Parts: sequence; structure tokens; C-alpha cells
Amino acid sequence: MQQLRILVGLLSWLNRIQLRVLAAASVFLVAVITVVIALGVVFRYGFNNSLSWTEELAKYAMLWLVFTGAPIALRLGMHPGIDLIGDRLSGIAGHLIKALVSLCVAAFCGYLAYKGHQFAWNGRSQVAITIGDLSMYWIFVSIPVGMASLFLVAVQQFFEHLLGCLNGGPAEPDPFLVQMQKVMDEQA
Repeated sequence: MQQLRILVGLLSWLNRIQLRVLAAASVFLVAVITVVIALGVVFRYGFNNSLSWTEELAKYAMLWLVFTGAPIALRLGMHPGIDLIGDRLSGIAGHLIKALVSLCVAAFCGYLAYKGHQFAWNGRSQVAITIGDLSMYWIFVSIPVGMASLFLVAVQQFFEHLLGCLNGGPAEPDPFLVQMQKVMDEQA
């Protein structure tokens, strides 16, 4: 049981770092999207001279935003889900159901990370011409990066619920969740 606690602590530390990086990247991407779309509107309607690259860059930034924000949402429990059984069961049974769900999510995300990298690698010879001959690999690699991050978060959640099954109660609060709950409370 002590080794499981150490593993959960290690995953918590690793995820705390990656989720902070992803949160900063998400904020940056929202700013990029805002500026790029504003530039596109101003140039199109203000100067009657549309920029050819704004729409494409905004789309690719949005794609990256989805895959940088998804692990944060998963860790905070903000993804939509069907909690009909897991929320009604308490104690060991509830943790067991949630552990199985987390394990399935981890397996699915791991598979998508693998297949996503194959997809990105196959697209490396394509280029996004309007944004400077950028290889589409750098756009498509958002898929395996996001899925690998989701995998790590789901693995942490699996082991937390497994630890909850063994303890018969809730796991120790994750520092990232505690920090984010303070931020969310301040925003409310």
C-alpha cells in the first residue's frame, strides 16, 4: 500500500507540472486566437484587405487549445460523464467503479496517443502554405500530446481510486485540485 501511495504521489507531482504547463499554453493559445481573429476582422472590414493566414492559424490554435485544455478538464472532473452508478455508490464500490472507468479512459487515451502519433507522422510531408510552409506534423502532433497527457491524468485517477478502494475512504486531496479549487472559488 505504501508503494501505491508513492506512485500516486509521483503521478501527482508529474501531472501538477504538466497541467501547469498546459494551463499556461491554453492561456497563450486563447490570446493568440483572440488577436488573430481580431486582426482578420480589422483587416477584412476596416482596410478591405483580408489576411489569408488568419483563419487557418486560428483553426490550428483552436485544435491545440482543445488538446491542451482537455487534460485540465479531466483532472478537475469537468468533462461530461454518466455518473449514474458511480455517484450513487459510496465507499469501496464507488471507488471501484470509478477506478474501472479511469482505467478504460487511460487505455483509450493511450491507444489514441499511439494512433495519433502515426497520423501526425504520416502528415509530415503536407504543409500549411498560408502560415509559412509549416509541416502539418506540428499541427497534428497536438493529438498524441493531448492524448498522452490525458493518459497520465487518467492513470493517476485510476490509482487514486484504487487506493480509495484499499483504504475504504477518500484519497488524499491532490495539490493541483486544491490550488485550482481556490482559483475557481475566487472566480465565482
